[in-house]
Amino acid sequence: MIKAFVGFGALALSLTGGCAADGATLTEAERAAIEHSVDSATRSFEAAERARDGERLVAHLAPDFHMYNDGLRVGYDSTVAMIRGTMGTLQSFEPGFADMEVMVLGPDAAAVSFTFNDVVVTAENDTLRARGPTTLVWVRRGTDWLIRYADADHYPTPLP
Repeated sequence: MIKAFVGFGALALSLTGGCAADGATLTEAERAAIEHSVDSATRSFEAAERARDGERLVAHLAPDFHMYNDGLRVGYDSTVAMIRGTMGTLQSFEPGFADMEVMVLGPDAAAVSFTFNDVVVTAENDTLRARGPTTLVWVRRGTDWLIRYADADHYPTPLP
């Protein structure tokens, strides 16, 4: 089963207070533009999960991506293999992102925190439910925003 990606790394970046590399503070317009872009990228990631589109999911990951998934560190290659091997086999995937908050860390970095409430139906018609917190650290690479780091904790949710 693919698990929602969560990340919270780059705490040190948050200490910059959203300052540009030359020390100039981001304007409110620059900050709002970053928030909008990263919010859109996160919603695109969620839509790719819902569509069970492995290639669209992979396209959101930076080549130097890594994450802690329930406390286990996994890198880009193993994450991509898991996505490609799992997403196409699922009957449905409802990621249910909620309480999303974008925190601008600088001109080329932002963190997004949210909770997820996954409902997954496997190829065998088993329904799996999990909920938990997620944080994604997005970095701007050229004109694209990519997930550089994630952290997710999954807690079972009882079936209704």
